[in-house]
Amino acid sequence: MKANLEKTTVKDIAYLINTACLRADSGTSLEKLADMLCASDQYKVYLEDGEQHLVGVIQAKQIARKILELSRQKSEEEEMLPAIAYILNFHCGQDLAEPPVTIQSGTTLKQVLELMDQNHIREIAVVDAENRLVGTLVAKSILSHYLHAKVEASL
Repeated sequence: MKANLEKTTVKDIAYLINTACLRADSGTSLEKLADMLCASDQYKVYLEDGEQHLVGVIQAKQIARKILELSRQKSEEEEMLPAIAYILNFHCGQDLAEPPVTIQSGTTLKQVLELMDQNHIREIAVVDAENRLVGTLVAKSILSHYLHAKVEASL
């Protein structure tokens, strides 16, 4: 096990990549995306185009913000419910998606952590050479790997 962040790559810790991340077509309705998020322990969905290229990421908080913004504009409950239904059913993931922050298998762990820090994220998308989602890597897993490797190296 390697304990060097500058030399260890994502490929070296491939067993830590979460391949069970949530994925959906970028045209999926916000309602369906919200359902996916509520039914899982995930907080974001990775959006793909028709050829399964990663094109965006949407977080539960973005959907909640959109509904909250709407609730501030509508004072009457009778106005708000149809408006929320409209938002959820007629808007899709790509309407609120952020560009994904991605890495590839050759990226060093130091670079991964720097990207996470710069973008204020704790989960990053791992993609292949064709920008297809392989899975995600979380900062907690990298830290755990590093600490275990350091302990092993000191024994």
